[in-house]
Order: sequence, then C-alpha cells, then structure tokens
Amino acid sequence: MMHQRQFLYFFCWLIGGVSCQNQTNRADLSPVQTYSFEDALPLDIKDFVENQRYVLLSIEEEALFTRVDKLVATNDQFYLFDHINSSGVLVFDAHGTFLRKIGDFGEGPYQLNGIEDFQVRPNGEVLILDALENRIIVYSPEGNWVETISIPVNAGGFVETATGWLFAINNDNQNDAIANYPKVGSFDTSFTLDSLYFGYSAIGGNTNVYYHAGLLSETSGYIVYNRPPDDTIRLFSETRKLEKQILIDFGDSKLPEHVVNDITLADELKEKGLNHQYLQLPVKVANNLILGVIVSTKNDFWTFAIHLKTDKLHVDKIDFSDVHFPSLILPTAITPSGEVVTLIEPISFGSDTQPENYPEEVISHFENEGSVLLLHKLKSN
Repeated sequence: MMHQRQFLYFFCWLIGGVSCQNQTNRADLSPVQTYSFEDALPLDIKDFVENQRYVLLSIEEEALFTRVDKLVATNDQFYLFDHINSSGVLVFDAHGTFLRKIGDFGEGPYQLNGIEDFQVRPNGEVLILDALENRIIVYSPEGNWVETISIPVNAGGFVETATGWLFAINNDNQNDAIANYPKVGSFDTSFTLDSLYFGYSAIGGNTNVYYHAGLLSETSGYIVYNRPPDDTIRLFSETRKLEKQILIDFGDSKLPEHVVNDITLADELKEKGLNHQYLQLPVKVANNLILGVIVSTKNDFWTFAIHLKTDKLHVDKIDFSDVHFPSLILPTAITPSGEVVTLIEPISFGSDTQPENYPEEVISHFENEGSVLLLHKLKSN
C-alpha cells in the first residue's frame, strides 16, 4: 500500500503561499473563471492520453540527485536541479544519457550561492536565478559562463520572454521602490517596470515558503503563475499580459483566509481533523488542458484537468491502496510537442501496486536505483 507520506515524498514540492488582495493595476479588471470542485466530472486517463513512453535517466554518479525542484524538457534534452545537492543544473539527452552539469557553487564572480529557478533559452543557454545575489547567471549550452544579469527584485521565480521578463517577487527584502508588495512584476528587456500584479495581503503572516522554482512556468504558449495555497491559476500571454484567471472553488472546504495568508497555520486544521482542499505545485498547460494536483489538510490527493475547450473540470481522487503511476497524470514538465512528463523515483516505484505492468527494462532500472521519466502523449482535443 502506498502511504500518503510516501506520496508527499514523490512530489517533494513544498506547500505554502499567501493570499491575493490589494492588486495594484489592471489585474483588478481581469475576470475570474470559476470551476466548482464539487461539480467536477471524473478524470479518466484513457479519455486524455493516447500512449505513453519511458525515458531512463542515467545512474552514473554525477547524474544522481536527491529530489527534483524543477524539470524542463526542451531542445531534445531534459534539464533539472536539486537544491539540496547543490549540484547545479543536470542535463540529460532525449534518451536519458547524462551530458553535463551547469553552474558551479562558490564565492567567485561566476559562481552560484544557490539556485532558486532556471530557464533554458531556445539556443540552449541556461539562465540560473541566484536569488541571494539578485542576479541571473547565463551559461552557454556547454556550461561556460556567458554573462551575469542584475535583476531589480528579490525573486522566487522568473520567465524571460522576447519582450521582457516576469518575476515572482518574494514578500521580503524586495525593491523598496515598488509599492504595495506585489507578487508578480512585469519588466521590459531593460528592466523598466511595466506592470505589477496580485499584492500580498495587508494582514496576516504572508508566510513565504520558498519553493525553489515552479511559481512561474512557460508551457504551450502560456506563462503560468500559481502560488499555493491560493486556488487561482493565472495565465499570462507570451507578451506578459494577464489573459485568464481560473479559480477552483472548494466551497466550504476552502482554506480559511488567515491560513491562505500563513500556511504554517494549516497544522491547526490538521490537528482538529478538519478537511480543506487547495492547489499543489506545479500547474502545467498542454493541448488545451490545465493539469495539476489538489491536496487536502488530511493528506488526500486528487489529480485534475481543466479542459479549456469544453470548459469542464475533471478530477480523480488517488486511491493510496491501489496506486499505479501510469494511470495518473502528474505533471512535472511539458515537452515542446505537448507530452506531459512525470518523474518517478525508485521509492515511489516501490509503492506501485502494479509493478509487473511496467516494461522489463524500466523495472530493472528502478531496481538499480534509477529514476524514470514517464511521458504521456495527449489525445488531440
């Protein structure tokens, strides 16, 4: 049987966040589309997935990691980082062969104090956010230093676009010139401020759990901003304009506002046995589907899919007594062709109730303590 604690390990994504009040610009005028959790339709993977394939990640020593804070699939390669190991960004080819690591740690001018987020340019350059120094270091595809870019805010995540930058702004130690403590800032290519979005709450703890990436991601033509336990998903265009706001309405099971402002207070709800649902990281967009995971204060989990064409929410509650990962859509990354990538680690495979249904080479790889990427090809819709 798969225990909820093991499932939490499978994700290895911290839960936290703050509320969305005191918006500072035209974001106030952006409509919010609401989907009722109570009225959601069932999510059957057979309705959405056409076929699946596996990529076995190298188990050579330099390629090993403890957890994955972010995975990017682009340029026929897979990029990931594990902030616990301080090993930089690990790069694998399309078949899972380890290629190199990018980013050295240390006190030198071209070295990192830490990694909060990273992005890969179409030309293969890797941009690493060193939040402690308010800078982005750019490396060549081969891992050589290219340049260091100073940024105007203390950021927990970023996306570079053709017209500028979006930053997920941390609540503490930010630029004093920016009023109202916004959560997202839009800047042009020269870092001139364009727009601010989603101010932190004026009351409450605004506890800012550092996610080590995931607050902003670029998939399928959208830039997705999601900061759990806020249940609203924001979709920006590639020109950094807010296009959609999507709320999953949990009704009476929504987290109380003071807990949304300070997620550390969720322990009080757990101690009282109260059941409240909220979003988990990451949220991805692929093939007209918004995909993600919902968690509760009782450690129940659901996968969900919002179909942007049919305008329907689908959910599937995960049965911990009968877990089989190929039957779940657990988005870790999206490939340029729209495949949904799920990372499965050996400890998770050990809890799978149908191990015999994996290909023999995949089983052997897990037994050798290797991690595997499961890629779902979605049906056209």
